[in-house]
Amino acid sequence: MGIADLRSLDVSHLMILRQLLTDCSVTRVAERLNLPQPSVSRVLKRLRGAFSDPLLVRSGSGFVPTERGIAVREAVADVLQRLDGIAAAKTAFVPAQSTRVFSVACADCLAVALVPRIIAAVAAAGPGLRVKFRSIDPAFDVFEALKVGEIDLVIDNSPSPPEGLRLAPLYDDEVVLMMRRGHPAATAGRPSLEHYLTLQHLAPHPSSLRDAGPIDGELARGGYRRIIHATVPEFNLVPYVLAETDLVFTTGRRFAEHHARHLPIEVVPAPPFFPAMRFHQLWHDRTHYSPAIRWLRSVVMRAIRETDAVGPVEAAQRRRALA
Repeated sequence: MGIADLRSLDVSHLMILRQLLTDCSVTRVAERLNLPQPSVSRVLKRLRGAFSDPLLVRSGSGFVPTERGIAVREAVADVLQRLDGIAAAKTAFVPAQSTRVFSVACADCLAVALVPRIIAAVAAAGPGLRVKFRSIDPAFDVFEALKVGEIDLVIDNSPSPPEGLRLAPLYDDEVVLMMRRGHPAATAGRPSLEHYLTLQHLAPHPSSLRDAGPIDGELARGGYRRIIHATVPEFNLVPYVLAETDLVFTTGRRFAEHHARHLPIEVVPAPPFFPAMRFHQLWHDRTHYSPAIRWLRSVVMRAIRETDAVGPVEAAQRRRALA
């Protein structure tokens, strides 16, 4: 491979190359970049010629990058990050004219109250905009996904991110207990930590392989451990399990009060042992100067303030009034 081979490539080829070496799938890259699959296949063939290497080879039912492909992926990611920083400084983002597809990973405990408002705000800002949400599960490394560009933004209460990621606080949420209406613990009021540890606990399935979660992590730091009698794969199942059992669920007040307004659920303050949950949004350095991602972060912040101020119907009415 020589300089002449590289001169045949442009930035769009490098963007496709980075995504191919990340996703290892022509089909997924075509969907992600909104391109015809044959076009992506032709670009891959051209890239293989330019680099004198197959770059991707078959392994079982999928593909993996070659040794040179891995080296190229790191170099191309660095080049594109530098170009993004230069271009973004002078490129305005106009939502009404954009066809950008945003990808966001969000903690389950935020989804009911926050996600509808973000989707509504993005949809109202431009007919060509799209936003795709996904939950955070144990098989999904959100930090790595931000690094490779699989997602644009994470909304979570995870611990401090690793180097290369940016963090902006969103809000602090009081820790409370959810339980069925008429539960014996509801009439007793705020429990002591000792009483709390004797209760039968419901918990979400761990959302990360990196830590024990905010509740069990905090207990472990204090030398305590609760007994979890059942887990659920997603937060929206919680109130229905509580309604049929004497289990209690420890979570943030926003999530608990949302469901208590609609279902026979009691909300009781958790022991003062637990500090407030701190929610924030995370993004990678490579998108820090991106006008589009800056706009998306501002949409999240407005959605948080709107959630604080009004209910969903009033919020929709307000948006229509301002349109």
